[in-house]
Amino acid sequence: MQSLTGVLRQPALHVRRHLCSSTIGWIALTVMILSGSTTAAFGKKLTEFFSPLSMLFLSEIMLLLFAILTFGFFPIVKKIRHVHPSFILPLLTAGVLNGVVAPIFWFTGLERTFAVNSQLFGNSETLFLILFGILLIHAYPRRTQWIGGTIILTGLFTVALKGFTTGISIASGDALIILAGGIYGLGGALISKYLRHVEPQIIIVARSCCAIAFFFLLSPFITHPFASELKAFPLEFLGVLVGYGLISRFLLLFSYYESIERLPLATVSLLGTLAVGTGLLFSHWYLGESIFWYHGAGAALIILGAVVVQWGSLKKLEKYVVHALKAHHH
Repeated sequence: MQSLTGVLRQPALHVRRHLCSSTIGWIALTVMILSGSTTAAFGKKLTEFFSPLSMLFLSEIMLLLFAILTFGFFPIVKKIRHVHPSFILPLLTAGVLNGVVAPIFWFTGLERTFAVNSQLFGNSETLFLILFGILLIHAYPRRTQWIGGTIILTGLFTVALKGFTTGISIASGDALIILAGGIYGLGGALISKYLRHVEPQIIIVARSCCAIAFFFLLSPFITHPFASELKAFPLEFLGVLVGYGLISRFLLLFSYYESIERLPLATVSLLGTLAVGTGLLFSHWYLGESIFWYHGAGAALIILGAVVVQWGSLKKLEKYVVHALKAHHH
């Protein structure tokens, strides 16, 4: 039987544990935003030495490593064995779209454009997710999503038209980034429709395995294999490679999972959009890329639009949004 002192101490202990968990969550959220700011810049630097196919391999190997270290190899294998056969085809389809096709377009586009542009045009995924949600899931947007999507589209046009001072001028790299966003949006819609009951780590592993299998199947037919690129990689840029793997992939995903488990989803999802702005600043500082006023205006509109879209989505669909966010790492 507990003493009166022990009973009185329980609420205080609960409060301390809650505060400790909340503090860790806020630290993780800060790390997530800062880590996410480095993805485009580090990726852009690495495209100078690695082909898009090699970047795909590096990125997905790191994602697979994250899944294994976080969820455990044997528990993942056990869960995969119990996946219902009806989920296999949509699982492979989503894996090919989100793990092979979209990243190939994204890395190819990143190779041909500025990291600043890729940071902004990559947010077109939100618009495509709404579009494919209408077509595939018949999830007609609420008023907040229409408003948010319009704001994001205005932000993208602000950048494409250079502050509405010129005609539409979209470089091939920017177009590929937008195309990648469309494919990511399609993959996300398929996950929402067919894989809602499949655990996120299974979707992540399927995506990475599809990408790695594609890499090994295609490698014999390309002229510059990954081994040659790795051998020619300058040692002075080893820190960039480590930074991309440790910060832009592993630390980003780890801090994301920690924050989403300890803080309200709305807090993580809405504040996470700040990475759009901090990503521009990091690309300017690290790569020396120019940031013009229309980049800042476009980023502000994209962040605002994303906040409006996500706020409307989180009110009634939090459980499904958590699943989709955990299963999809762009």
